[in-house]
Amino acid sequence: MKILCLHGYNQSGQIFRSQLGAAIEVIENSETRVSFDFVNAPVQCTAPSLDGRVVYKFFDGSAIANIYKTHEWLEAKLEADGPYDGIIGFSQGAALLSGYLLYHQWYGHEHDPPFRFATFISGSISLAVLRDLGTPVPSAADRVVEEIELRRQGNLDPSPSHISLARQAIFNSDDCFGLNLNKVPLELKIRIPTVHVWGAKDPAFPASIHLAGLCDPYIRKIYIHGSAHEVPQGIEDTQQLGQLVLWCMQRAIWPGHCGPNQREEKE
Repeated sequence: MKILCLHGYNQSGQIFRSQLGAAIEVIENSETRVSFDFVNAPVQCTAPSLDGRVVYKFFDGSAIANIYKTHEWLEAKLEADGPYDGIIGFSQGAALLSGYLLYHQWYGHEHDPPFRFATFISGSISLAVLRDLGTPVPSAADRVVEEIELRRQGNLDPSPSHISLARQAIFNSDDCFGLNLNKVPLELKIRIPTVHVWGAKDPAFPASIHLAGLCDPYIRKIYIHGSAHEVPQGIEDTQQLGQLVLWCMQRAIWPGHCGPNQREEKE
């Protein structure tokens, strides 16, 4: 199998490869043959990382025009180097992926999904994308995202009110941190196997729950680690992440979940 990997904001493919190293070992030690493509985002950041490395980003802000442009970049990447069986996205890379999948399902529903499976680490879905696709977005959801941004900018822990509502939001389709998922068209529910990983100390975790709520719960797994907005690094966490990606890979080749070009063989 071939997996595309999209890093977070102000990172690079090389950095993401290092962050996923232990989880990749778990995957590579399985019987499934797998290769990973760690790509750099299309926009180079003006300042290097703290250790002097060149870093990249997929887009700035949440303007739809910027999101469209990044989707065009991803389309070109898939055309040049694909097809890929699956994809792993972290933070901004996961946000790019979620929007791309929703646009594909809405406008390209007659075609096969671009991936058999997806793993979102600290993922989210842009409310601007949902609005652009005609989905009602209550002001309560905007307030949740505004509070997330304030707490992230202040390097604060999650909101106590968000923590108290977390479990309810995962299972309550009527009020998933302000979103009424029952009013989201079925065409905008992601129907490939997905894994969702986020940190209990990440103030942005409600955005990850928004995204998880837009995915088919029967072919979805959730794992919450004990850290913040990061790729988990503990021994237990990396073992779990590797096993979850393996589950996603295996679930994707079940009958009825063909990937790009309807490939059925196990590579």
